[in-house]
Amino acid sequence: MIIYEKEYLLRVSDFDKNDNLKMGAILDMFQSVAEEHARILNIGYQELFAKDCVWVLLRTKYDLLKQIAFGTEKVIVKTWPHPQGKGDYDRDYAIYSTNGEMLVKGSSKWCIINYVTRRLVFGEKVTYPDGEDFYPIVNYEQGLKKIPDFSLDGAEKFDGFAGDSAVDHNGHVNNVKYTDFILDALALEKGVIITSFEINYLNEIPLGNYSIYHKKDGDNRLIKGFSREKESFRAIVTLS
Repeated sequence: MIIYEKEYLLRVSDFDKNDNLKMGAILDMFQSVAEEHARILNIGYQELFAKDCVWVLLRTKYDLLKQIAFGTEKVIVKTWPHPQGKGDYDRDYAIYSTNGEMLVKGSSKWCIINYVTRRLVFGEKVTYPDGEDFYPIVNYEQGLKKIPDFSLDGAEKFDGFAGDSAVDHNGHVNNVKYTDFILDALALEKGVIITSFEINYLNEIPLGNYSIYHKKDGDNRLIKGFSREKESFRAIVTLS
């Protein structure tokens, strides 16, 4: 089975002011374990870069199944890819306690672009080991769809600045940093828990100013981020 797992040590900085595990901490574990697994499968950053290609994250979603208490020292993160789509690659995740209880389930959708032309790459840039079966569990049977557009009427606006500390080795704001921007915009009250998070990455946020609009929709917060007059991302946060 093509599946990978790793133990992670949680830090105090992984928890927010309400002692809840941050969205960014969850996505960082997802991203890190995916990168490690891709490297083991010989489809990691260096292997694709040698072909003038890079992985690009399109969408991510997770659901919190059980609250991860402040003071939790270790979790087990598992990840597994699914068969290649037309031009996209789905990968699922699960976070477990050390006694085997599932705490978080999640998924992501990736594509490959040529970093010179910035165009989507189709074809067999990614191959998985012969003779290995794909892990059969699918966290979201319908897959990750595009978050529908919504009007900004009645939305609150938050302005921020993306500085050098937000930039990764690819030269743009790291995917995980978007969650920090969202948390700053929402300014959640004490006791509020984020039970689900979904984000679509539309355009890169470069260094500089950005704006976030957010509005209530029942237990959800509908969110759009803009930079240099382009919509950079669209997200949904579910609260309890």
